[in-house]
Amino acid sequence: MSSNFSDIKNIFVDGEVFDYVNLDQSALAYARLVQTLDKPLKIILFYGKPGTGKTFLLQKIYNDYKNKKNVIFFPRPFFDEKEFLHSLYEEIFQEKSPTFSGYNDFLALASKKLEGNASVTVLIDEAQLYPVELIEKIRLMSDSRKFKFLFTVHKTEKEDVLAKNYFQTRIWETIELHNLSTEEVKTYIEKKMLFHNKFEYLTLFNNNHYKFLMNCTKGNLRTINKTMYKLFEILEYYDVNKPSIIRAKNLKIKFLEMAAINLGMIDV
Repeated sequence: MSSNFSDIKNIFVDGEVFDYVNLDQSALAYARLVQTLDKPLKIILFYGKPGTGKTFLLQKIYNDYKNKKNVIFFPRPFFDEKEFLHSLYEEIFQEKSPTFSGYNDFLALASKKLEGNASVTVLIDEAQLYPVELIEKIRLMSDSRKFKFLFTVHKTEKEDVLAKNYFQTRIWETIELHNLSTEEVKTYIEKKMLFHNKFEYLTLFNNNHYKFLMNCTKGNLRTINKTMYKLFEILEYYDVNKPSIIRAKNLKIKFLEMAAINLGMIDV
């Protein structure tokens, strides 16, 4: 037996770029990133705590500009220098990579093939996972003025990537993406529901629900998605098995509490 909540929960599976929700934090970060990429800077650092939406925003920038600029996006880290250089060559020139004797050979060939003042912008996600030696080669590559790099990294409680010498001494500009505010949590949920034509279900929520979400998720976008998915999964169960418990308006806060307990965010 199907439920009205079966489709709604899938809205909060981490979305694709077309499902992008513009919020204060992301709009400011997007504008700053675009402006920075237009400047003659060599290395840019974009950072924030895990789950703040950095990869999502980076992918949007790539999709918005891939047909306007010579821009490349590497969403997964490389651990081997040769693999990185071969992949970079093939992404730039859209042809099979020749065999390189090393970094200098690659740089000489790529610089020759990039005519005049042409340059390449490379968006690198999960940069904190790259070997230090490869980061150093990337820095040298940026010195050629043929390449500009945007590093996206996690900022965690245990390890502040800005303290790492090989980032701190080489970056030209830094941009941070913060967690959402309570008002942004509300806006995010409203826009997601409206985008998917589920606006009638917004009557389920009031300010107390949004405050609860903010308190238990700390405004983390990934955690909000997980909590909302679990909430609608719980509502789906009751809608099928005990529909009288669910009201069309004024959702009981206990359902959000059940979702938070299930995800280990609050104790029983």
